[in-house]
Amino acid sequence: MSEINQKEKKAARRQVRNQMSSSLLLPIALGLTILLAGIVVAMFAPWSFQNSIAAFIVLVLFGYLVWSTRGATWKLRVLALVLAIPAVVGISLSIVGGSLTEAIVGVGLTAVLLILLRFFHTPVSYRVAYNYFRGNQMQKALEMINKSINARPDFWESYQLRSLIYLSQMSLDHAERDALQALELNPKAHPVYNTLGQAYLAQARFADAEEAYSSALDLAPGYALYLYHLGLCEYRRQDFEESAQSFAAASRGTLPLIEYDLQNAYYLTCSLEELGDEETAAAARKQMFKFRAGLPLIQKQLANQPNYPHLDQMRADADDMEQRLVLLGEDSI
Repeated sequence: MSEINQKEKKAARRQVRNQMSSSLLLPIALGLTILLAGIVVAMFAPWSFQNSIAAFIVLVLFGYLVWSTRGATWKLRVLALVLAIPAVVGISLSIVGGSLTEAIVGVGLTAVLLILLRFFHTPVSYRVAYNYFRGNQMQKALEMINKSINARPDFWESYQLRSLIYLSQMSLDHAERDALQALELNPKAHPVYNTLGQAYLAQARFADAEEAYSSALDLAPGYALYLYHLGLCEYRRQDFEESAQSFAAASRGTLPLIEYDLQNAYYLTCSLEELGDEETAAAARKQMFKFRAGLPLIQKQLANQPNYPHLDQMRADADDMEQRLVLLGEDSI
């Protein structure tokens, strides 16, 4: 476990450095750049100080916007620049004039434009399909999302939603196809990698699922749910050192449901036992017992699932989990 702890510490240090760069160093650099420009203008062109500084601030902020959206499509980058014009100009005028009015008006106008863009950009049929999906009316959701795709074949969210619908029906080939199509349209959409990983896991294609979750974590580092699923892929492939690391990292985050908390603690326990780390495994078993209320929910979910390749392994794990929790309960008496 010492090697695992070292890897975790290195990962934590990298994450801290990245956060420092984005939240502290970059704004400081922008501020110093503007300050330096102000000094230069004051020295060589004091008669046009306000206009020159305003123009420079606009250029700096637009440059930062271009840099920060460098991973997006060119259409999205151009649109972001256009929509940001009122906010950037308003902030710049406020900095120069010392009044908040221009900034409030500029930011408010940009916000209104973003709301209007989202409203008109999203197909109505997609919104209807999403509401049906949330209401567990899958057939109606499928009919409406097909209409959305026919009307807007370039709208990646529709393929993502249809993939989720197919996944809920265990139509795994269709779910995989639509997830891949969504990623072709938007390779930066990490929730789609999660959907793709779910389809691969259900098919017991653990190496493919591991690759999908690694890609999701590249885009959303430290996301606990992705770490749990990555750990499950590694566990199924009997890479217990890596799975223990992933489950340990997931346990330090926030998982969305108690079922995930219990499963994460269970697989962490099993991984540590395989590594012969009994001391840490004992601590993980305590976490299992803490989340024991999740077991009936897991059993109910697995009992109501249509058959798929990974199901037998999940049910066997649930049975083992139940036996372990009984023993842990007896030990606690």
